[in-house]
Amino acid sequence: MSRQKIIEALESNKNGERNMGEIYFKRFTFNQLAEHWAMIGTFMLLVISGMPLKFPDAWWSPVIINFLGGFAMRTQIHHAAGIGMVILGVYHVVYHVFVDKESLLDRKVWPTLKDAKDFWQTIMFYIGKAQAPKYGRYSWKEKFDYWGAFWGMVMLCVTGLIMLYPFQAMEVIPYAYVHLSTIVHTDEALLATLFIFIVHWWNVHYSPEVFPMSKAWLTGNLSEEQMKHEHPLEYEEVMRQMNEKGDKSFSR
Repeated sequence: MSRQKIIEALESNKNGERNMGEIYFKRFTFNQLAEHWAMIGTFMLLVISGMPLKFPDAWWSPVIINFLGGFAMRTQIHHAAGIGMVILGVYHVVYHVFVDKESLLDRKVWPTLKDAKDFWQTIMFYIGKAQAPKYGRYSWKEKFDYWGAFWGMVMLCVTGLIMLYPFQAMEVIPYAYVHLSTIVHTDEALLATLFIFIVHWWNVHYSPEVFPMSKAWLTGNLSEEQMKHEHPLEYEEVMRQMNEKGDKSFSR
């Protein structure tokens, strides 16, 4: 979201979006929230219906398959969720390339040299050799989350389609590649599952600052306290622009 949209969202808070005097910053649009909800739904269905095939000898594998209504129903659920994720990925690209008016070059999600410096500073901070880095719109962790998920979706969608139509795939690629796609698909799925449930959930929910859960994925908003702590550079820039516009209603 551009700074102008953030400022507009801040100004809308004057019309009643306050809680005991707290200011809320618009972090995500409804479209972004809906995409995230769809991603959660399709991803969870894929994990639940796919892991029994990754670990067929595990005691919980037949339990999950029976819970889903049998192997045939499990397969249908997995395929439907996979197609849903493909549609979501296509929609995401089309929307942000052709519909969203913000210039692609101005998107804050692109990796920069500052992200590399912030990463190193974070390592130094963990060992007590530096101060914690200050982030703007997106931290290096959030960019890694986004582009990792984007790359993971491409890998899973391509290999998933090969597995769904193996005979058609063998008409254009060697059989060895079809077999390899099964290994890549299941290993990437396991990696994505572990990353989401451990790293991503820790960063956005389980860390001491937001435990037990950040509500941004539900409301799209961040409190002023969260904004100052998680995105201080963006907070300072937004408030500076607000002051330049002569709006004193948010000054302390």
